[in-house]
Amino acid sequence: MSLFPRQPRLRFFDLMHDAPDWSKSTILDIGGNRGNLLLDALEMNQLESRKFQAEQYTCLEVDLEAIEYGKTTHPDANWIHHNAFNNVYNIDGIDELPLPFEDRTFDLICAYSVYSHTTFKQFIHDLIEILRVCKTGGSIAITLVDIVSAEWFVEKRKEDYNVKRPPIVIEDIQKIGPSDYIYYVNNDLLIDEIYSNSKMDYLVTIINLKWLSDFLSKINIVNTIKYPPNGHVQRTLVIKNNDIDIAKLKEIYNSTANLVDILSL
Repeated sequence: MSLFPRQPRLRFFDLMHDAPDWSKSTILDIGGNRGNLLLDALEMNQLESRKFQAEQYTCLEVDLEAIEYGKTTHPDANWIHHNAFNNVYNIDGIDELPLPFEDRTFDLICAYSVYSHTTFKQFIHDLIEILRVCKTGGSIAITLVDIVSAEWFVEKRKEDYNVKRPPIVIEDIQKIGPSDYIYYVNNDLLIDEIYSNSKMDYLVTIINLKWLSDFLSKINIVNTIKYPPNGHVQRTLVIKNNDIDIAKLKEIYNSTANLVDILSL
């Protein structure tokens, strides 16, 4: 199934983006599914700065069913099917698919629980694209899973598989690290890059967020890691796009075959 239960997102991203004026912004919602951000905005009866119109909103989603649903319910918004490969949600998609937008198109870019379910290489590819399509002065907020929030996913797996103890438990993840990132796949923990394009039941990328923040800072991508508000488990990488030069990030992506151990570069 494609249409996930709706969960409020606007107040979450309002905090992550430091209370911007949504009413004057062009907004990209990556992995927006049925358009939770838009629905939140249309239901707002207070705080005019948080309201925005459907025409300001673009939902980019790998799931075609969700996009068609959005077109039916709110045709004035921009609903775009992004046929990018994903081991769980879109195994027939295309690897390294650019975002279908011109440079510097959006003021605010949001991605909730998207790059917690991709490989790290896919994340870096998309981060290059996200920085490209973000306007100068714009803001980017991407949620990610660290060791602390991974505990939630381990408990969720217990419920999904109706078991008391999955093969990997949070204590095992904590013992391993990670020094950079690791994958929690189909109840197995993989330390290396995922090479197979076969279907996976589940994929969670667990990132050492201090390592990620330091890695980006070293190539002059200023960033902040923000803690989630109550009711949310994923921390958020926030980047303010002040004419960020993405040349070094592109160089690393193109020269590192697997993006397994890029800390030493």
